[in-house]
Amino acid sequence: MNKKKEDRSTLIQNINTLSRKFSTHTILMHQAIAEKAGLSGTDHKYIDLLLEHGSMTAGKFAELSGLTTGAATGMIDRLEKIDLVRRERDPNDRRKVVVVLNREKAFERIGPTFSQMQNDLKEFYTAFTVAELITVEKYLRTVNEFTKEQIRKLNESE
Repeated sequence: MNKKKEDRSTLIQNINTLSRKFSTHTILMHQAIAEKAGLSGTDHKYIDLLLEHGSMTAGKFAELSGLTTGAATGMIDRLEKIDLVRRERDPNDRRKVVVVLNREKAFERIGPTFSQMQNDLKEFYTAFTVAELITVEKYLRTVNEFTKEQIRKLNESE
């Protein structure tokens, strides 16, 4: 094997190993954040879906989260009990009910931890050049698309 192929192969192997570790550490970090906020790790990330996509029907929420409609309803019930979401009639179609995030309450619970993390990240990013940050951004943008496609394929094969 020539040196270039070996270096590329080793790099890819290292990236895969580091990606797996990053994924695990990310889950553990979000679990710790959720516990500080009195939530489960999954409920915390489901709140993030509502932050990202806005109000939606329970069916759309189930689709985005990969939950069954029954599991999505249970999760919505849990979050509604602690005043993090509410159900409202869709103003465009009164037959539909949408799940609305109580942003103020969500930020009260989760915000302080994220504020500190944002400050830490600003410091963390100072170690990178603009060119390196562009490469990191490109990697994250493309790996997110790749991951969404893998989720879609996994869900289709059920």
